[in-house]
Amino acid sequence: MRRIRWLLGVIGLGLVLISVLVGGAMFWFRGETQPIAVWEIGDIRSAAFSGNDQLVVAGSDQTTIRHVPNNQILKIIPTGGYLAVHPNRTLIALGRQGQVVLYDLERDERIATLDCWPSDRSIYPMSLAFSPDGLLLAVSEAHHSRGPEVQLWHVESRLQVDTIRIDDNEASVIQTVAFSPDGGYLVAGAVPRGVWLIDVAQRGVEQKIQPHPTGSIAFSPDGSRLILGGKTIRSYDTSTWNLVYELTFPDPVRDCPAPEEFFLSSMHVAVSPDGRWLATPDRLPPSDSFSWFEPGPPRQTIAVRRLTDGQRRHILSGSPIRLHQLHFSPDGQWLIDVGLSAIRVWPVAD
Repeated sequence: MRRIRWLLGVIGLGLVLISVLVGGAMFWFRGETQPIAVWEIGDIRSAAFSGNDQLVVAGSDQTTIRHVPNNQILKIIPTGGYLAVHPNRTLIALGRQGQVVLYDLERDERIATLDCWPSDRSIYPMSLAFSPDGLLLAVSEAHHSRGPEVQLWHVESRLQVDTIRIDDNEASVIQTVAFSPDGGYLVAGAVPRGVWLIDVAQRGVEQKIQPHPTGSIAFSPDGSRLILGGKTIRSYDTSTWNLVYELTFPDPVRDCPAPEEFFLSSMHVAVSPDGRWLATPDRLPPSDSFSWFEPGPPRQTIAVRRLTDGQRRHILSGSPIRLHQLHFSPDGQWLIDVGLSAIRVWPVAD
């Protein structure tokens, strides 16, 4: 009996060693690049660059300005929420519970509060975007009482100039918004599904781009391409709004199939400032269980691809479990992966 227990122990130890070796070999074979910095922060709602080496990180109750890549805290703002950075990089907007706070980073003070909707105790996801000329701020909130609407505010006067509603039964609430680089269009993604093109000058919906949902919108700097994140990532030609290519990923084994909207918060995209590179997840978020063939906790790896055709050039090790956002710095030197409680920083190489 003692020999049998000893033999079973040896076999078990052997299996563990084999799994570690195989996992390490697979990790090495994939050639995944490791981040040069990992910031364990905790509560993160959103993040965005305010300068080439300055990252604004917004939590539920406060916002910090941090130096990239050493994570030195340069400023603490006693307001949190969902974030947008003005083109002049000195003004930020923080949305939370139906309100948007405009905060001047140079003067280090709150300069206005926009009352968009009646306040709610719960914090629902909000999407904010400044127009490229900085004159308008688009605001949406994924709250059932708001419906599928986007508000447009004049930044200088702090007045609401219009409300645009999506008249489509497929749209429940607006999940994300983004202006085109020329400011002529606003793209709005709804849940449970649908992405719409809004003519900013006419203040109306021009067309439905796709029936599928998206949680992330990115334009190329010249405005010729629109990339929509989701379970399937799609690239569109903005001269025709026709599909150029799409990226699909094997679905991990789950107890039951997950709907498309399940993947929206973890399938984000970003385009480099020079228009050459597209950063995307390299796979769907894994289940929360460990794998014999995965070194450490399951991770959602990141791919750096050519924007023109979506071909993968580099693999980054990615976030444990799932990522939350992807951002390139304005000068294209850094790529950051924002997780639920940590940020990873990679230098961008050709």
